[in-house]
Amino acid sequence: MPDLYGNTDDGQCSINAQSSWSNARDHSGGGVSTTLSASSGFVGVVRSATRSGGSAFSVARSFMYFDTSGITGTVSSATIKIFGFTVNSGSAIAVKSTAFGGDGGTALAATDLNNIVGFSAGSSLDGLATDYSAAITTTGYSTTGYNDFAGTANLKADMQNNNVVIICFMDYTNDYLNNALTSNGGFTYGAYYTDNAGTSKDPYIEYTLGGYSNNVNGVASANIGKVKGVSVANIEKIIGV
Repeated sequence: MPDLYGNTDDGQCSINAQSSWSNARDHSGGGVSTTLSASSGFVGVVRSATRSGGSAFSVARSFMYFDTSGITGTVSSATIKIFGFTVNSGSAIAVKSTAFGGDGGTALAATDLNNIVGFSAGSSLDGLATDYSAAITTTGYSTTGYNDFAGTANLKADMQNNNVVIICFMDYTNDYLNNALTSNGGFTYGAYYTDNAGTSKDPYIEYTLGGYSNNVNGVASANIGKVKGVSVANIEKIIGV
């Protein structure tokens, strides 16, 4: 199965110490870093106490993009692989983003914080976002190996149809669903970015090409491995079709 590695421009957008959940979750920009090798707040939402007796809210999301212009076949499976660093509790999901100028042409900016397809201030993203993975929980989340975000049909379609796939990783239970934290605490995932030395912990997408996607002589493509000795992953057309 081929592997598709992310661009070194990946990074984190965050907003800290806001007086309300909505101010943090719906903020149009805060801090940005594109030189992190790893972060305990790869994905995170936090509520903490203030000196005045109130609460402060913080949100962190991570963004990366992948050059998919070289994919010419049908993507039959895709898994986003993220190497864990630290973990608290909570959940996370990968969704389609319009960061990096929407095409990977500009650097990640603080204002990319809520550049998520379907994002609407005050609203859950459920039914609005273009999900690129199923949500995962901290149960079984590895801090010493890769964690799998199972790719959706949306991800596979964009990988084979678009030149760039841009992904936002965000907290699922509170951030994605827009559920305000009701008590002090943090829900965070840590992970490595592409700027980490070497490639052994870099984020990447593992995918499989399905090749020719039509029946041949009445046999379903899913049951065909080769046609005249040629793997279906290398076949786009048969006799011009």
